[in-house]
Amino acid sequence: MSHFCLLADIEKYIAHDWDLTGDHNGRSIWLDHFAGHFEMTLENAAVQYGRKAGKQISAARESFLAMIQKLRTDPTAFGKRLDIMELCRLRDTTLRNHGMKDPFFHIKQRENASASKLYSQIVRKLHILDGNDKWLRLIQSVFAGNVFDLGSAATMHLADVPTDFQAAVENVPPRPWLVDNFDRLAEDMMSAPPAKWAKAVIFVDNAGSDFILGVMPLARELALAGTKIVLAANELPSLNDITADETINVVEDLAGRDEDLAALISAGMFEVVSTGNTSPLIDLSDVSDELNEATSDAELVVLEGMGRAIESNFDARFTVDAMHLAMLKDEQVACRIGGEVFDCVCKYTPANS
Repeated sequence: MSHFCLLADIEKYIAHDWDLTGDHNGRSIWLDHFAGHFEMTLENAAVQYGRKAGKQISAARESFLAMIQKLRTDPTAFGKRLDIMELCRLRDTTLRNHGMKDPFFHIKQRENASASKLYSQIVRKLHILDGNDKWLRLIQSVFAGNVFDLGSAATMHLADVPTDFQAAVENVPPRPWLVDNFDRLAEDMMSAPPAKWAKAVIFVDNAGSDFILGVMPLARELALAGTKIVLAANELPSLNDITADETINVVEDLAGRDEDLAALISAGMFEVVSTGNTSPLIDLSDVSDELNEATSDAELVVLEGMGRAIESNFDARFTVDAMHLAMLKDEQVACRIGGEVFDCVCKYTPANS
């Protein structure tokens, strides 16, 4: 494990700059959030693991709530610094220590199956678009897919509600977005084919519609224009984030529904790698060797989702072109960058800017 090979100013890089150690109000809000969210997580664990997990669930609840209580009075109880990334680590470690490594597995499977049924329809609708209209729809689809997020208080209930994805795309807030570099991005996107970028790495986020109906149509379009795609996903489960192994299975399934995607895969235009990460946020100073080997010659970095693109790495600088795409689903996170819940971020930073 080492720093991500495409980071610029490695010595100045900070994955997540919101230090809750001395922020009493912020710490109180996030501790309340994690305490409440953990209970929802355990409800899903009861469904995933059944009655036999009753004692494990009770023990995990007791252990995590004791940690939360300790952090209320001593924010450095488990380390020199307390931030959201550390709270995620404590939550996921507690679950794994009690034998519940993936309490949202059944939801991810269900949502993957539901989104996969819509994939061909979404791709066909893109065929009638061209130029700016097509790329705008692709970015809007990423935002619409990113709504499916079980880590957010504003959207965790949506996993139980069947949604019309086309309607979700239409309901994406109109431009200009909170951060809106789409016009500059479209200039480079519409230079394809041939694509500006020979290879792109996309740090993916959630399972279900986020990956299948948001990320994959965008990745597919880039690949059709000549950009080799590296899909970088979590090593281990966390919330409803898609893992590298799950990503491989989903892409193989979609290829069976999409001849163009199957041809792109056969031509070596898609690769899936593990980031080595185990959290909804990502520290790019500590990623897998596999990721670096696959992306050392990439010319575009895409960070997708609120955790990877906003809560962490919002100000990260890269040696190549970079794109941050996310819908904001948490009031505190939105406030820190001057926005509101459901605002959208399309940040594009060319390497020469």
